[in-house]
Amino acid sequence: MTAAPGRDAHWHAVASRAQAGRRAAWPGQPVTATDLSTAGFQPLDLVVTSLDVNLPSGRGCEWTISGQVPAGPGLYAFTVEHDHLIRVAYVGLTAHLWMVTKGRLPDGGGARGGQRYGRPRHAGVTRQRVNILIAEQLRAGRVVRHWVRQLPETALRAEEERLITSWDLRRVGWNRG
Repeated sequence: MTAAPGRDAHWHAVASRAQAGRRAAWPGQPVTATDLSTAGFQPLDLVVTSLDVNLPSGRGCEWTISGQVPAGPGLYAFTVEHDHLIRVAYVGLTAHLWMVTKGRLPDGGGARGGQRYGRPRHAGVTRQRVNILIAEQLRAGRVVRHWVRQLPETALRAEEERLITSWDLRRVGWNRG
């Protein structure tokens, strides 16, 4: 799936839909914080403002990002943590990390407030699906972090593919019915 610069060029995840009355499935591939740091990622925290956002395909959430975001292209990942265990649930690439985390460029130019993951009401289908997955994990009492790694634009696709392969993430659609 190819998208415009600044948006997901590929989306990758391992996820299961939570069934009524059951705890949300734990998505992703096991990893450690050391693995992520060694790969060049830095963690950002989600400051959740709502866990009850109605979206066309499910119940999402809203958040803002807390932490230093590099200015420029890079990779990003969402992890789910529970009982000191971490799993990578999603890996993506972007032409500008500020656009997927803050929704605007650091110099005040360009804005996409409704398109970032934490403000999903006007976001595209993929970002809404990721948001719904994150909301399910948060409601299940798990911690979700957004990790970022700045890279030259020419290295993004190859490094994304390498991480997806090494973390054994598979492309999966979230079919909500």
